[in-house]
Amino acid sequence: MFYLRFVLAVVAFSPALFLLSCSSDKVEEMQAPLNDVSRWGVQLQDIEIKKIHQSDLDLVVIDYSKDGTARGRFSSYEIAKAKEKPDGSRRRVLAYLSIGEAEDYREYWKDTWQETPPKWLGDENLNWPGNYTVKFWQPEWQGLIMAYLKHIISAGYDGVYLDGVDVFQRYDEGDQAQARMVKFVGKISRLAKAQEPGFIIVAQNGEELLRFPEYRDEIDGISKEDLLFGAYQDGARNSPQLIDWSWGFLAEAQRDGLSVFVIEYLKDGDKRRRARKELDELGVISLFTRRPLDTLVAF
Repeated sequence: MFYLRFVLAVVAFSPALFLLSCSSDKVEEMQAPLNDVSRWGVQLQDIEIKKIHQSDLDLVVIDYSKDGTARGRFSSYEIAKAKEKPDGSRRRVLAYLSIGEAEDYREYWKDTWQETPPKWLGDENLNWPGNYTVKFWQPEWQGLIMAYLKHIISAGYDGVYLDGVDVFQRYDEGDQAQARMVKFVGKISRLAKAQEPGFIIVAQNGEELLRFPEYRDEIDGISKEDLLFGAYQDGARNSPQLIDWSWGFLAEAQRDGLSVFVIEYLKDGDKRRRARKELDELGVISLFTRRPLDTLVAF
């Protein structure tokens, strides 16, 4: 978005130069690469490329690999197929990438870490066995993520969906931990966009980072889980204070031109209908699905 503001400033002084250097299609893409997305899905388990191809979704987030291993990576051909809708038009396909936790089924994991963990590896997440908190600012961890990111780009994905952004909340360092994450996401964004112009960066949760203008400049969208329900108990309505706190940051992102996505995990049909209406009124792109994320769209 910083680049867009610069371009607009140039236009004010030299519109002819701008018209010669950019097509209208490219201008629209720079302004809002996700503004045509109305239906989307996230699937991290039991992924079938054929079903993605047959769906009518505008955006799909999938795991980069069938099983997390290098051998299980989806091929460039499979990603190209997933990008194609049944009518021949394009959908965007983003690769899931956790930057706040190390996962013991990923290709970067070393078995020796169980006995002699690297200094940047923290405790296991009791809610998600096999996932370990990381000191995300450490160069070795960031190097692993950057190598992983390069594989994602070369496979032909349209972008990445960054999970674990909110891991900074586990470190009692106040603004320093937030600033470190802003810097890390910026590093990811700049590397990806330099290698593949138009590459999309969507961050999940950690919405308080949106208060940093430089963070909003580096991402194209923000996804929030459990905005209305389920923050503390599945199916339970969140407090008005918590909803207002999160929405304050998300609304700022929305005003700044970022696409805002919301995932709700609601089994109750009546709650889903009411939540969908509420989210539609907020102007966000909603998804109602199962917490295991083992299907594209559950409801």
